Amino acid sequence: MIAHGSTFGRRLRALRLAKGLRQAELARLVGRHQTAIGPYERDEYAPPPEIVERLARALDTSAEYLLFGRHPRRSAIPLVGRIGPGGLAEPAELGTLAVRDDQLLAWRVEDETMLPAYRPGQVALVLAAAEPRLDELLGQDVLAELADGRRLLRRLLPAARPEVFDLAAWNAPTLAAASVVAAYRVVGAMAAGGFVASEAA
Repeated sequence: MIAHGSTFGRRLRALRLAKGLRQAELARLVGRHQTAIGPYERDEYAPPPEIVERLARALDTSAEYLLFGRHPRRSAIPLVGRIGPGGLAEPAELGTLAVRDDQLLAWRVEDETMLPAYRPGQVALVLAAAEPRLDELLGQDVLAELADGRRLLRRLLPAARPEVFDLAAWNAPTLAAASVVAAYRVVGAMAAGGFVASEAA
């Protein structure tokens, strides 16, 4: 039995209801029998760790929150204005943009292949999840994963054949007709001043 108070079961139920899911629907999403969620929500017993992880993913939260009630560490980026008509930047107090730390990955740039867009010493911010449809990323900068296992920071372009892509760089030859198996959208770059490197780096 899980301790009373703000319990695993109460957090699970609140998140499920917020998503508009029935117990049987959530059970299907995590690969359990349709009657499994009720006992979890009543705190009759705790699910095994791998099911807690699946529940967290299905409910857009963390296992840490489900188990202990602690919110995952989040960062907030201030929204200081808007880009209006004609690209004019207009200051405005718009609050903050919450960024979950499981949504972005940072890659330190160490060469000039994509200069001037990405300079050595910067950190490229890349979405952690691959874009399900590669054609949605045409003309954008991506971290492209190739069939041979390499990953390249390049601009994804259409190629002569629909099953392959050209990968363009500012300061390197275009890699033509590349077999791209996954692509991760680059959402920006920043100076590495706030980046904390491990001693092994």
